Amino acid sequence: MRNTLSLFVLISFSICCSSLALAQDLKKRVPGLQPTFQDPAVPMISLPTRFSTQRVNFDKGFRSSVEIANLEGPGCIRHIWLLRGKGRRLEIHVDGAEKSQIDVPVKAFFGVMHDMDPYFIDCAAYTVLPNPASGMEGSPGYNLWLPIPFEKSCRITIHHADRSKITAMIDWHKYEKGTPLTPYRLHADYRSYKPAPERGGYAELANINGEGFVAGVVVAYIQRDKKNMVFHTGGMTILLDGETDPHAIRGHNVEDDFGFTWGFNDRQTRWIGCPWHENRGTFDQDGVFYRFFGPDPIAFHSSLLFRSRCRADDMESVVYTYQIEGSETTKIETPSKWQVTGLFMGGDNWDEFKKSEYIGNIPVDQWPAKPDRNYPAKDNFKIIETAIPSDHGWIDLQNVFFARDHLWTPLTVLGRCAYAQTTIVSDSDRNAVLRLAVDDWAIAWLNGKKAVTLRHDDGLKAARIPIKLKQGANELLVKTNNSDKPLNRRLWVINCVVEKTDP
Repeated sequence: MRNTLSLFVLISFSICCSSLALAQDLKKRVPGLQPTFQDPAVPMISLPTRFSTQRVNFDKGFRSSVEIANLEGPGCIRHIWLLRGKGRRLEIHVDGAEKSQIDVPVKAFFGVMHDMDPYFIDCAAYTVLPNPASGMEGSPGYNLWLPIPFEKSCRITIHHADRSKITAMIDWHKYEKGTPLTPYRLHADYRSYKPAPERGGYAELANINGEGFVAGVVVAYIQRDKKNMVFHTGGMTILLDGETDPHAIRGHNVEDDFGFTWGFNDRQTRWIGCPWHENRGTFDQDGVFYRFFGPDPIAFHSSLLFRSRCRADDMESVVYTYQIEGSETTKIETPSKWQVTGLFMGGDNWDEFKKSEYIGNIPVDQWPAKPDRNYPAKDNFKIIETAIPSDHGWIDLQNVFFARDHLWTPLTVLGRCAYAQTTIVSDSDRNAVLRLAVDDWAIAWLNGKKAVTLRHDDGLKAARIPIKLKQGANELLVKTNNSDKPLNRRLWVINCVVEKTDP
């Protein structure tokens, strides 16, 4: 028995050794089986470990635009060093895409916002080192650490520099032809608001159709509205996959979303930081924040709608994403605009909520006058919003009812309800499925008949309701409420999509 066991162990060991040797031999001979490593700045990106190290040097003056690198793939840029950087715009065009993946002001791409003099930045994505010599403040060293993978080609261009000299080094890894490469490509979305919408509105930071993940965001505020603290906006809302699997991420307040507490604080770490801040008083301060999502990336499979509540301040932002080219989803059937009215009482009691009347046959300006009298609206009792646009199937009711005073919002929005009304146009009589996602309770009527009653208290959920559409206009009315029971920081959204049924 002992000899048999020893023989079994010996045979098993020999098989394991042979398998390991075979696997190692295959990795050497077959490029597709080469091992990979996770990028330290963007762990979602996995890159081949077999490569030749390359460098492109550039040191020339130019008047308008200049191409500082034109690389043939497959490869991945691992580091960009840019001196001076007086060019106004950085363009990076990968794999012959119809549109450049990056077309952003040079300074903003490296986190130096509002065209300010460069300041020290040290994070996972980039390092900015201002020149210490007197009179050389505008000549920093910009260093990029975000990987830029490419299959076929990568062109880097600096635009609109008037008789400037650009000095650069681009360090990259070149892979053997046929080496499998990550499908993700680096993108940057730049936004500038001068000023942003007043408190109660939102600033759009990115609107993306396709598959990918958020790698980071930098936002800068120059305070213009001195009525309150610059970070008292209500935070960010990220609406994900409205076409396929609607879900959302709610923020807290600006400084909280970036990992700080009670305002700005001049600290920098690998993933979160405030590299520049000027504090002139409680209601008068400016600041720049970055947040990179290396350990906790935000994935999207069909779309991303990235918004931040705001005030009437100058606001500039860059959102860094990695996207799969050609992953854009097909167009969905969804109402393009909605009418909304509220706020009404009875949003915190199920029995009261579900017995409320249908109001779809009443003109919108005559909807029942039973609003919350505590809501600080201009007309005191009722707010009516018309033509609220839907985006990726979403409408955000918190944007409609967000109070302009910071302390009023939780007192006036929670435990309330509102009505949203829209029209679904059909080219024929047909059966369909209404996919309706709400984060709290809802009652929906289609053409005056109750279609569904939904109750859940554990966050945003989607229901699929069989419906019959008539040719022409179909009136859809949704009553919904808002609560903090799922601890979602007062998220209040509706996602509505009409799905076709099998013939």
